[in-house]
This record gives sequence, C-alpha cells and structure tokens, in this order.
Amino acid sequence: MAQQITYQANQIEEIYNRVKEGYELKKKTQPQSRYLISLAGVPGAGKTTFSNKISEKLSKLAKIVVLPQDGFHLYRSELQQMTNPEEAVRRRGAPFTFNPKAFLALVSQLPDRSVRLEAPSFDHKLKDPKENDIIIDTDVEIVIVEGNYVSLKDEYWNEIGNFMDDTWFISTPEALVRERIIRRHIDAGIAANEQEAIERADGSDMVNAHYIIANSEPTNVLILSD
Repeated sequence: MAQQITYQANQIEEIYNRVKEGYELKKKTQPQSRYLISLAGVPGAGKTTFSNKISEKLSKLAKIVVLPQDGFHLYRSELQQMTNPEEAVRRRGAPFTFNPKAFLALVSQLPDRSVRLEAPSFDHKLKDPKENDIIIDTDVEIVIVEGNYVSLKDEYWNEIGNFMDDTWFISTPEALVRERIIRRHIDAGIAANEQEAIERADGSDMVNAHYIIANSEPTNVLILSD
C-alpha cells in the first residue's frame, strides 16, 4: 500500500477533490463501474456524520448512496439461537453478531453499475434489520460502504477492500468516543440511566473499539476527527 494520507475531518473540500479525481479517472476507463469507498472506524467515531457531510458534497458530482453495514446485524431471533444467547444479546454490535458473508456478497456486486441492488437498513425501533430498504439503482455512480468493521482483518470482512477504489478510516480520541456512546445510549433509551449507559459502553462498545483498532487493515486515508 502507498503511504497513508491524513486529512482533518473538516477538510471536506480536499477530500472531495481526491474523490473527484479518482471518480473521473475511473469513469473514463470503466464507464459502467461504480466508484466505491469504504469508511471504517470505531463506534462513536463520527462515521455517519462525516459520511453524510461528504456525500452531500459529492452529490454535486454524481448520484451517491451511503451503504451502512448496520443492515447486516443478525436478527434477535438468530442471536437467541446461539450457544450463549444472553452474551450474544449483551455484545450485540460485536463482529460475531453480524452476517459478514451476506454483506460481502452484496459488496461484491457493487462495482457493476448495470445491476440494481437492494440492501437492508437497521430499524432502531424494531431493533432488527429492515430488508430491501436501501436502493442502489443503476444511476448510482458512487457508494460509500460505511461501518465499524469494513476494514477488519477477519474472514469475509477482509475481502471488502478488494472491491474498493479507496479505503478510509476515521480516528477520534477515545475519551470523546466513550462520552458520545454513553450519551447515545441514554438518548436512545437503550440505558435507563447514566450508570447503566457507562456499563454498557465499557462492557461492549469500548471492547469492540479496541478490537477494531488492533485488528483493522491500514487504509489509504486516515481522517482525524475531534
């Protein structure tokens, strides 16, 4: 891999120019292909906020869709069938609580723009995936594949990068990540109080965060957020 390039998260114009250059080059050489970017990072790093900002900017260049890995959570009913269902539910969001094989199968079809694809989203009210909720039509030319594990070295996850034109990782100070996760659990009603939110963050989310940092492949781009 070439030397990793670092941007600040607020350098939207510079990041836009990078994508524009790569997209236009690919459009000349492979006009029927989509331009694909992966965006990885720990829970609470700001992936969704950043992907929304950059996709809004990129929408002036071409039709774009953000594809989150969240739609590939295992269903609660599937977690209940695991050897230790209580632990599976408690650790929901860890790599083993996703279906990376199905995610990879979809990602492998993204390059071909002649194919219309339907992908699941995650319904936070139902606490389960919502099938066929994200449409990637034949006029979509740029896709950002976003999620905690899209640069992970583990089986299936480690093949996602093979289909990407560019790979990004967003890095955020751990104290800020933890603070955001605790607040998110309280605001979403996942935790009844701050103490429960802290226990949930430290017992699951931060465990996942440390795993991601230790077990992710280096990316082409590092985005520093605060």
